Amino acid sequence: RQSSPVAAPVSVQGARRGLNVYDIVAAALILAWLLAFADSSRHMAAPLTAESQPISLSPWALPLDALRSTMRMLAAMVASLIFTFTFASLAAKSRRAETILVPMLDILQSVPVLGFISVTVTAFMALAPGHALGAELAAIFAIFTSQAWNMAFSFYQSLKTIPEDLREAARSLRMSAWMRFWRLEVPFAAPALIWNMMMSMSGGWFFVVAAEAMSVGNTTVTLPGVGSYIARAIQVRSLGAIGWAIAAMAIVILIYDQLLFRPLTASADWFRLEQEAGLTPSRSWALTMMRRSRLLTLGRGMFGSMIQVGFNRGRVHAPKPPGSTGGLAGSGLLGEAVWYAAVVAVVALAVWRITHFVLGHIPPAEVGHVIELGGLTLLRVVVLIALASAVWVPIGVYIGMRPALARTVQPIAQFLAAFPVNLLFPIVVSGIVVLKLDPNIWLSPLMILGTQW
Repeated sequence: RQSSPVAAPVSVQGARRGLNVYDIVAAALILAWLLAFADSSRHMAAPLTAESQPISLSPWALPLDALRSTMRMLAAMVASLIFTFTFASLAAKSRRAETILVPMLDILQSVPVLGFISVTVTAFMALAPGHALGAELAAIFAIFTSQAWNMAFSFYQSLKTIPEDLREAARSLRMSAWMRFWRLEVPFAAPALIWNMMMSMSGGWFFVVAAEAMSVGNTTVTLPGVGSYIARAIQVRSLGAIGWAIAAMAIVILIYDQLLFRPLTASADWFRLEQEAGLTPSRSWALTMMRRSRLLTLGRGMFGSMIQVGFNRGRVHAPKPPGSTGGLAGSGLLGEAVWYAAVVAVVALAVWRITHFVLGHIPPAEVGHVIELGGLTLLRVVVLIALASAVWVPIGVYIGMRPALARTVQPIAQFLAAFPVNLLFPIVVSGIVVLKLDPNIWLSPLMILGTQW
């Protein structure tokens, strides 16, 4: 006991200077990510003709294909987060912007991914003629359109439901907008946002076939990846290659669940306002590694310093108390009137231009036919959402009330949500033909695979 005060500082100092096992694991993961990023960047700069070679169905080509698809998915996820933080924050904090952005978001999420591809491929290809960069950006954007909308809705809803006592605490501490965003708004929204990120990532895998094997008019672009591998396997009817692709997707989903979403889920438990009695916090070996690695602690310290700068600014420039006005009393009402008048004018102009275009170029009979088809699609969507809700909401409640079961079901649900439904097309169509069923009815259940998760 008497010698420990002298010996302990030496041992602790030595432990701090040496690398531990967590530093080694973190360094290996960082190096692997840098190599993957460098490989993806190299392929982006390659000529497009070199990237559009026929896809090999050899199982040995799948690891590299899976890596490139994963990098596209992560790039789209980063873009979706940036879009979520900016778009949803503006919609939640500005009543004027909310009147435009929320309906726009609702419309955009209803547009099929193939609809975005048909419009954007040519534009992105024009950014880098003759190079794979344009095609890569088009693929990333297509995946982005399958991820961003529900994430933005989740973050918007969380910002609208922050308790007033937390907002008052932030005002009392004189937090700047930057500090309030990272210390209050993002942590409060984190649990719901992380779960939506999981489903968004699965939705990206769902549409990766369309994103990596794009065909618009006479333009056909095929990028190496799991999606194009699956498209090629379906084209040549190779069940063995489809099996290898499913196995590769299962491994990739397991890896990003362990390295990305499981640590995020475990971290989000710290931000829940209400904890269930007896609830066991989520555990993640990767989160433990991140917290005990000094290499990653350095990065967290730099990010914390950025936030602290915002905190210091907030103390110098304190926000105005609620209810204070900086101008004339009637300026707010006049501004609202001008704003809504401008919105109505823009909407009226858009409706007039669309009507003029439709009536001038499309026969009325075809317009009526399209409306009829849209009504049938709407009917299918409503019926299938009702069925999915009736079946899966009670099951979701049952699983959610049992955290141990939820941790087991989570990776299974992620894999099933990511399963490309077009792999089932040959089987379903064969069954409909053999049993002589009505395709207008029996093809509809395929849509439930995209709604139930």
